[in-house]
Amino acid sequence: MDCEHTRHAFAARLLNAREEPASAALEAHLHACGSCRVEYEELSDLPPLLGLVEVHELDGVPLPDPQRAIDAVRAEMSRAPDTAR
Repeated sequence: MDCEHTRHAFAARLLNAREEPASAALEAHLHACGSCRVEYEELSDLPPLLGLVEVHELDGVPLPDPQRAIDAVRAEMSRAPDTAR
């Protein structure tokens, strides 16, 4: 198993994929490859934390604000030509 396949395999393991690739091959590569082992160890703390993140807390994703949407539509309608009414 090469490093690229190992990364896919440990990502599947860390994210509890239904079909985890060959565990023995993954373990053998992690034992032999220091850089993959370090990356796996660094990422192994991440999955439990993912459950703590709310969708609206993701960077760049604003909280839903219905009133802001209504105000934006009203403002757009007031700028629109009178022919649409």
